[in-house]
Amino acid sequence: MTAAHMLPTRTLWLSPKTLGLLLWLALPISVARAGDPTLIFDFARLAECRETTSESLSDLYSDEKLVELKLRVSVHLIGGKISDVEEVRIEVRDCDNKIRVHDFEPSTRLESQFSQPIKRTKTTEKSKSLGASLGGAVPVSAGAFVAQVTPSLNGGISSREVISEVQQRVAPQLAVVASGTISQEHGVFFKLRSSPQSSLEGVHELTIRFMVPKNWRGDSMRVCCYATGHEKIFWMKQQTTWAQVCAPVALYLAGDLEARQAAQRHIDSAAL
Repeated sequence: MTAAHMLPTRTLWLSPKTLGLLLWLALPISVARAGDPTLIFDFARLAECRETTSESLSDLYSDEKLVELKLRVSVHLIGGKISDVEEVRIEVRDCDNKIRVHDFEPSTRLESQFSQPIKRTKTTEKSKSLGASLGGAVPVSAGAFVAQVTPSLNGGISSREVISEVQQRVAPQLAVVASGTISQEHGVFFKLRSSPQSSLEGVHELTIRFMVPKNWRGDSMRVCCYATGHEKIFWMKQQTTWAQVCAPVALYLAGDLEARQAAQRHIDSAAL
C-alpha cells in the first residue's frame, strides 16, 4: 500500500442553509424568473398613408404635402401579471431621415386618481368663562347645631369663537401618455403607462402626420416596442426590459397600387 493510499480522507460538510443556496443558484434562469411578465407586440408591416394637406398648409409649403399614418400596436400578455409592466415605449422613425414629423396623437396626457380637487377644512374653536361663589357658616344658639347659611354670588362671562378655514388644492396628476419627437423630428416616441382608467394590454392606435415631398409615394419606417419595469434580484430592484421588438414598416400612398406592390416587395426582402 502506497503512502498516498494511507492518507486520511476528509468529508466536506455543508449546512442545510448553504446547500439550499447553492442549489438555488444552480437553477436555470427561466425557473428562477417564472413569474416575470411575458408579452407579445403586434403591428402591421405594411401600412397606407392618406394625404391630408389643407389649403393653408399647401400655401406655406408648396413643394411638400402632409400624409397621415395610423398605426395600431397590440400588446398581448401571455404570462405573468400586467401590473409588473410599468411602461410601454413605442418609437417610430424614418430610416433615411427624408420625411419630417408634423404632429402626432396621442399627445402627452395627465390623469389623476381623484375625480375632484382635494378639499381641506381646518376649524379652530376658542372659548372663555368666568365664575365666582361666596358662602359661610352661622352658629345657632340652640344646642350644638350650626346653621349653614350660604349666600352666594355667582357671575359668569363666556365667549365662543369658531373659525373655519377651507382650502382647495389641485389633485396630483401623473403622465399616463408622454410623447414627443426624436431623431431631429424624423421620428416620434410614445410612452404609455397604466392607470386606474386605462390598461397597457390591448390595442393602442397611434396617429402620425409627416411632411413629405410633393411627389412622395412611399417610404420605410422602423418601429420599435419595449415593455419595461423593475425586477427583484436578491434584495435589490433593477430596471429591466420584459419584452422588445423592432421591425421595418413599409408605407405607401393610399390608392397607389404600384407603390403598394413596391412596399410589399420591400417587406418580403427584409424578411429573408
